[in-house]
Amino acid sequence: MQPVKTLNLASQQRPAAKQQPIKALPFTQQLGFRRQLNNRVEAYFKSTNLPRRDVPAMYGKAVLFLGGYAVVYALIITFGPQLHPALVLALYAIWGFVIAGIGFNIMHDAIHGSFSNHPRINRLLGLSSELLGVSSFVWRHKHNVWHHTYTNIAGLDEDLETQGAFRLSPHDEWKPHFRFQHLYGPLMYALTGFSFLIRDFRVFFTGRSDPYHVYPTMTLRDRVTFVVGKAVFFTITLAIPMSVLRWWLALAGWLLMLTVVSLILASIFQLAHVMEPAKFPEPSGDPLRVENEWAIHEVETTVNFAPNNRFLNFYCGGLNYQIEHHLFPHISHIHYPALATIVQQVCAEFGVKYHCYPRWRDALLGHFRTLRELGRSATVKLQPPPHLKLAVTSEERS
Repeated sequence: MQPVKTLNLASQQRPAAKQQPIKALPFTQQLGFRRQLNNRVEAYFKSTNLPRRDVPAMYGKAVLFLGGYAVVYALIITFGPQLHPALVLALYAIWGFVIAGIGFNIMHDAIHGSFSNHPRINRLLGLSSELLGVSSFVWRHKHNVWHHTYTNIAGLDEDLETQGAFRLSPHDEWKPHFRFQHLYGPLMYALTGFSFLIRDFRVFFTGRSDPYHVYPTMTLRDRVTFVVGKAVFFTITLAIPMSVLRWWLALAGWLLMLTVVSLILASIFQLAHVMEPAKFPEPSGDPLRVENEWAIHEVETTVNFAPNNRFLNFYCGGLNYQIEHHLFPHISHIHYPALATIVQQVCAEFGVKYHCYPRWRDALLGHFRTLRELGRSATVKLQPPPHLKLAVTSEERS
């Protein structure tokens, strides 16, 4: 767990400039669950003598996906002008599939520091996010800090913030259009990649992604990386193809590629937390705190799916083992299937429920059932008082 250093207690009625800083939101219980998990996992690695990071299979995945990116792109640029538009668009769709694979298998692990033991290798491979159009700076704070520390806590976990498009927590205000969110969900999810681009630029220019999430000041290095990264992304994916293909075909291909990436990302990430058995805890007390042990909180707010699906185990970078990922984000996802057995055993010993959907389609249907239930007005049981909307300042720099 990577703690947020400071929080700002903010009423929705008060301007951000008048927010008063308070200490980080603590998890108050220590029940021995995390200690037992760590001891068991430590024993596993000692008995197997396996590396936690720098796993050879991960370098094989990097070569495969980055090579696939280059090959598909070369086919589009080299043969695209002679191909039928339908075939060009098919190549763009395949390119989107490969790009999502890079995000799952290279960028995600590298930014968590779980790809290699060497920080420079992690930083280098983490820059693959810029190639995908995602700012590594923004992702690090949005995902590593807020999502992994305050999973499923409305107002803190930025993954629950949708600018009013969805109601993803029972503690969020209900609005009439949410009754249809399970119907318009696929259309909105197709815009996920575009929303990443918008968020990146909003953070770059304002320092915030929304009224409640305040990012640390970007260093000169951060800003140069951001600008160069966006320039590289738009040059490779849009400018160069437009110079060799008909402009409308290049634009249509670019939109299709981002749509494919968006739908794939949503069909994996959304199945981990906004689910029927997942809990949505709320801070309480004065000062605010979470009455739970952090590791138990992560298990109770997270759901696995399709553990025996060989394709998903390979393609989605262990993200179908979300419980293990949240507990051990600094360990290579190659180990998640083995760690899952350990986690299940410890959960049984402590009476903690471990939730796993056997198949991907079961989880997908479960997610849309959850959207439907959250969208019904009858589910409005708790209205969050203004002080529970916390404007969080991230200072994590690893």
